[in-house]
Amino acid sequence: MKDSQAPIEKLRQEVETLQQQLAEVQERLNVTEETLQAICSGEVDAVVVSTQQGERVFTLQGADYVYQCLVEQMGEGAATVSSEGLILYCNKRLSELLDFSLKNLIGSSLETFIAPKDRKAFLQLLQEVQEKETLTRELSLIAATGNKEVPVKLSLKQFKIDQLLVNSIIITDITESKIKEAAKLSQILNSAIAVINNFRLLTDGTFKIDSWIGGTQQLFGYSLEAVQADSSLITANILPEDREKALVSLVQNIKGGRSGIVEYRFLHGDRTIRWLSSNYVAEWDREQDCWVGIEIITDITQRKETEQKIAEQAALIDLTTDAIFVHDLDDQILFWNKGAERLYGWTATEIIGQKTKTLFNQPIAHTKAIKTTSEQGIWQSEIKQSTKAGNNIIVESRKILVENHFLKLKSILVINTDITEKKQLEKQFYHAQRLESLGTLASGIAHDFNNILTPILSVTQMLPLKFPNLDDKTERLFTILSSSARRGADLVKQILLFSRGTEGNYVILQLGDLLLEVIGITKQTFPKSIAISAEIPTKELWRISADSTQMHQVFMNLMINARDAIPDEGTLTICAENRLLGKHDALINLEAKAGSYVVVTVSDTGSGIPPELLNRIFDPFFTTKEIGKGTGLGLSTVAGIVKTHGGFVKVDSELGKGTEFNIFLPAIEGEVSVIPREKLLPRGKGELILIVDDETSIQEVTQTSLENYNYRTILASDGIEAFALYTENQQEISVVLMDMMMPNLDGVTTIETLQKINPLVKIIATSGLIKNRKLALDADVKKFLLKPYTIGELLQMLTEILSLYEDKLDDISPITSQYPSPLARVELSRDALATMPPELLQQMYEAAYYCDADVLLELIEQIPSSQATIANALKDLVLNFKTDIIMELTDLSKLGLKND
Repeated sequence: MKDSQAPIEKLRQEVETLQQQLAEVQERLNVTEETLQAICSGEVDAVVVSTQQGERVFTLQGADYVYQCLVEQMGEGAATVSSEGLILYCNKRLSELLDFSLKNLIGSSLETFIAPKDRKAFLQLLQEVQEKETLTRELSLIAATGNKEVPVKLSLKQFKIDQLLVNSIIITDITESKIKEAAKLSQILNSAIAVINNFRLLTDGTFKIDSWIGGTQQLFGYSLEAVQADSSLITANILPEDREKALVSLVQNIKGGRSGIVEYRFLHGDRTIRWLSSNYVAEWDREQDCWVGIEIITDITQRKETEQKIAEQAALIDLTTDAIFVHDLDDQILFWNKGAERLYGWTATEIIGQKTKTLFNQPIAHTKAIKTTSEQGIWQSEIKQSTKAGNNIIVESRKILVENHFLKLKSILVINTDITEKKQLEKQFYHAQRLESLGTLASGIAHDFNNILTPILSVTQMLPLKFPNLDDKTERLFTILSSSARRGADLVKQILLFSRGTEGNYVILQLGDLLLEVIGITKQTFPKSIAISAEIPTKELWRISADSTQMHQVFMNLMINARDAIPDEGTLTICAENRLLGKHDALINLEAKAGSYVVVTVSDTGSGIPPELLNRIFDPFFTTKEIGKGTGLGLSTVAGIVKTHGGFVKVDSELGKGTEFNIFLPAIEGEVSVIPREKLLPRGKGELILIVDDETSIQEVTQTSLENYNYRTILASDGIEAFALYTENQQEISVVLMDMMMPNLDGVTTIETLQKINPLVKIIATSGLIKNRKLALDADVKKFLLKPYTIGELLQMLTEILSLYEDKLDDISPITSQYPSPLARVELSRDALATMPPELLQQMYEAAYYCDADVLLELIEQIPSSQATIANALKDLVLNFKTDIIMELTDLSKLGLKND
C-alpha cells in the first residue's frame, strides 16, 4: 500500500512545485503589465533592461516640441485649469469626450462636467495637489448631451506660470479598459490562465499526452474535449518553423535529465498567432519504461510584444549616428551603443566598466560636467575628444540625469554628436566671408583706382604731343610713367579677377613665349638649390585662345607649388607638347573632349601628395602647408581658369618621389595676335561729345584729349545735368560718353532717360568695374570702355560708333528741299501722303508720337517702290529726329481722311 502511495505523493509534490512556479510566472506577468501601464501613464521616465550585453537604459522623456505636437493629436483629453477649476485651455479630444463645443468649453467650470458622485472628490483633488506633484484618480464625466457617464482616469499636476498656479489635466477614456477588465475578471473566475498536461516520452521519441487540465479554450482556441480527443491538434498548430526546434529541444532536455522552457508560436483557433511558453519537467519511470513528466503552458504574447518594442527601440538607438552611452554617478560606463563604437572605435566589450574621464583623458572637464548634471539635471557643451585611433574630433555633448524608478538609482545619459566636419565647414565659410569682404573692398578700391589711373594714362599720351621736341632722357621718363600706369591698370584687373571674376581678354597666343617668360622669372627668384629644367618647342607648339594674364597666373601658381613641395634640393621641370586626344583618350577626364590640345607639364621631385588627399587638392581653401604659408586658393584658381578656357587638369603623385601636373588647353587655328604698332590716332570732324563723369580730373583730361583731336565737348557732372544738357543740345550732340557710377542719378537711369528722348542716341558707357559692362549692355548700349583707358582706345571707339551710324545713313538717299519752310525742306506734301492707306498713316502717326524710330522705319519699308522718293524723305526725317514733322504730315484729321 505504501509502495502504491509513494508515486502519488511524489506527483502531488511535483504539482505543488509547478503551482508555485505558475504563481511566480503570474507575478512576473503582473509586474510586466504594471510596468506597461506606468509607461503609458507617463509615470516612468526610463526603463532599464538587463541583456547579455549589460543593462540598457531606454529614456521615455521627450522634448517640449514633441508634447506640443502631440497635445492636439493625442487620444486623451488635455486641459489647463485654474486653481478654482475654470478651463483655461483644452484640446479637441476633451471637447469630443464631453460632447461640447471647444469654443464654449474655454472659461467653463470643469466641475459641471464631473458626475455628481465624484464632484466632491474632484474638488478635494484640486485642494490637495501640490506644485510639481502628480495626482491620479478614476472618476466619471457627464457628456453635455444624453447625460451619459464616461469613466475616465484623471491625472492632475500643478505648476506656476508667472507666479500663477495652474493645473495641467490629462483625461483618459477608460471605458474600453473597464469593459476589458470586467471580461478578464469573468474569464479568470471561470477558466484557468494556464494549461497543464501529463505526458510520456517513449524511448523511440514518441510523445504521448495522458491528460489535459485548464483553459484550453482561452489558450489554444479549442475546447478541452477537442484537445483531449486529439492531442496532436496542439502539435499540428505550432508554426512549422518553430515546431521541430521546440520538439527537438524538449526531447533532448528530457533525455538528458534536465527540465526546461520552450517558447514557440502557435496558430490559435481564432486564426491569430500567439506566443506560448512550455515549462516542463520529467523523470525516468522504470515500470513504464519511459519518461514521465508534467508540462505547464502559458500565453506570453503580451510579453513578447513588449520585448519586441523594446528591441526595436534598442535597434533604433544602435542605428543612430550619435554616440549614446550611460554611466553612473561614479563615472563608470554601463551602456555603450553602436554609434559610440563607430565614432570612437571602442567596442562595448572594451568599454563597459571603464570611466569616461580616463577614457578621454579629461578628468577635470568630466568631473565638472558630472557635477553640473547631478545638480541641474542637464549639461551641454562642445568638447574636443580623441578616438581609439588617435584622431581628434569635436562633439556636441549632452548629459541628462536619469532616475531608475524601480531601483531608485541615478545615472547619466550621454548623447555625443560628431560636429568635426561641421566645424571645419564653418571655418571655411568664415574664411570665405572674409575673402568676400576683401573682394568687396577690392572692387571699391579698384573703381577709385581706375578713376585715378584714367587721367594719368591720358596725360602720359598728351604730354609728348604738347612737347614734341624732348630729349631722350625726358622721353624715357614719359615711357616709364606710361608703363607704370599700365602695370597699375593690369594689377587692378588681377585684383578684380580674384575678388569678383572678370572677363578675360582672349587673344590667339603662342604659349611657348609666355612659358619662357614664366621660366625666366622663376630662375631669377627661386632658390639656387632647385634646378629648373625646361623643354619648350616654341615654334612647333599649336596656338591657343586665352587670356595671357590668366595663363601667366596658372603657370606661376604651379611653379610656386612645385617649389614649396621641394624641401631642400630638387628639380623642377616644365615642358610643352602638342597632343591629339581620341574618343578613348578623352575618357581620362569627364571634362575632356576629343581633339587637339597643347599640353604643358609641370613636375617636381618633391615630397609628393598622399593618395587620400589627392582628390581634395583642388578644393577651395584646402592646403597642407603651415598656417600663414598657404591660402588653399592656388590650385583651385588654376583649375577654375583652365576650365573657363575649355581645358582640364590631370595630376599624378607618389609619396617621396614627386608630383606631375598636366594642363590640357584646346588648340585652335589662326595667326598669333600681335600688339599693333602705334599709328596716327583717328581725328574727329568737329562732332560734339557730351562727357558725363563725376570725377573732375577725368572730365578735364578727356575734354582736352578730344579737343586736341578735333572734337567739341560739353561737360556734365551727374545724370541730372546730363539730361538737361542733352535736352538743350540734342540736335548737335553726336555721342554721349557716360560714366556708369555717379551720384544723384546713376548711369543706367540716365541712359534710359536719354533713350526715351531719343531712341537712337549714341552712348559709350565707361566704368572702372567690368561687372557694369553687363548693366550697360542690358540698357541697350552698344559700346563699353573699361577704365583706365588710353586716348587711343577712346578715339578708336568714337570712330567706330560714328562710322556705324554713317553706314546706316548710306543706305538712305536723302532728298533735299528747295523751299525754306520746315515742311517744304523735303519733297513731301499732304496730297502725296493722302494717296496712302489710312491704316498705314495712322500707325506712322502713333509711332512718331512715341518717337519709336524702329517701328517708323519698319512702316516706311511697307511703302511701295513706286513711292521710293517719299519713303526716302520719311527715312531722312526719322534719322534726323524730326518725328514732329511726320506727325504733322500723317495727321488724318488734317488730311481729311478717316481710319475705318
